[in-house]
Amino acid sequence: MSTKSKSIKVGIISLITIFLIYFGMNFLKGINVLNNGKILHAYYEDIAGLTEGNAITIKGYKIGTITEIKFDNERDNQLKVDLNIQNDIEIPKNSVAKIVSLDLMGTKGISLILGDSKEFVSIGDELMSSIESSLQEEVNAQILPLKMKTEELIGSIDSVMTVITSVLNKDARESLSKSLISLDQTFSTLSETMKVIDKMVNENKENVNVTLTNFASISENLNHSNKEIKNILYNFSSISDSLVKADILTTVNKIDKIINSINNEEGSLGKLVKNKSIYENLEAASRELEELIKDMKLNPDRYVNFSIFSTPKPYVKPNSE
Repeated sequence: MSTKSKSIKVGIISLITIFLIYFGMNFLKGINVLNNGKILHAYYEDIAGLTEGNAITIKGYKIGTITEIKFDNERDNQLKVDLNIQNDIEIPKNSVAKIVSLDLMGTKGISLILGDSKEFVSIGDELMSSIESSLQEEVNAQILPLKMKTEELIGSIDSVMTVITSVLNKDARESLSKSLISLDQTFSTLSETMKVIDKMVNENKENVNVTLTNFASISENLNHSNKEIKNILYNFSSISDSLVKADILTTVNKIDKIINSINNEEGSLGKLVKNKSIYENLEAASRELEELIKDMKLNPDRYVNFSIFSTPKPYVKPNSE
């Protein structure tokens, strides 16, 4: 065999060996080099121990593996994780790549939480990322409320102990004893007072009944008075309405015209009031009429005489006494 043939055989064996080594290493990592799936990306601040070759699952079913993890300088050194997912799996665009623990040993993986978008991702798209809380964080979340309650309980116990210590003090016991004695005396006084009040009520029961009856009568009288007051107010209201409806201004104008006529000596009444001579004549006539009536009472035979031959007596002016 020639040297050239040996070299070819060595090269072929080397290539096969290299391929087997590469295939074996990827197989150990969980990467199937014969299955070219679609590569998606997700970015994390902390991957919590996630490594290349860890599984990608949906509802616990493995659909791919993590092929590469590296820092991305363009995104503030966030960790870029490449996800190799089977081509036949449709992933909605609003799905979330969540880092979870796959077993009790803490092996990490990515669980895809599918979204409800009608659009699906394609090769090279970025998925939203999240990470589940660690066991320590969950334990802390459970223990923290218990810790706070325990601290409150310890504070309450401390307050109770302080009160108990104060009570057990000799001066405090004496003060408490005196307070209880005073309180007992107060209750006794109240009991005696209630007995006296009860006795007074029993002795004056009839007077109380009469007083209540009088109050009832007064109440009825007040109700009756209220009705009368209402009637009076109603009458005043009626009078007020009548006055409003009456033409008072016209009446006042007529009275004013009459008074002006009297002041201007118009008509008989005006002349009688304003003309002094008429007034004096009326006064003299009235005086003479009065004297005539008086003389007729004193000398009736002077005015009534049935004798044919007798001579009438002359008129004598009566005394003005």
